[in-house]
Amino acid sequence: MSKYINTDWEVEDDEGSRIDELSRTGQALLLPLMVMSNKDNEIDKHKFIKTVNWITDYRTWEKYWKELVEKKFLVRLDDHKWMVSPHECYAEDSSHNALILKWNEANNAIN
Repeated sequence: MSKYINTDWEVEDDEGSRIDELSRTGQALLLPLMVMSNKDNEIDKHKFIKTVNWITDYRTWEKYWKELVEKKFLVRLDDHKWMVSPHECYAEDSSHNALILKWNEANNAIN
């Protein structure tokens, strides 16, 4: 499965980009999140944490996971399932519009 990953993180005006809002560790977690998410942009948090083992402390994981949620790169779908923003990536065999709709519904359910 191939993915379209938004690499257009450079902005030519003074505002900067969304990725600039993240810490360096938050930025480093984005690519594995995008690559490891399924075609529906879903990822199991526990499996992801086991796979990306360069952060070993649970509190550190929670800190960066919370940052990704607050900056709208992740949204929770259920206890272990999360969704990566379709604005950052999506699989070529997925409907980008359907993913955006699912993303908006999940965000609206939280708010």
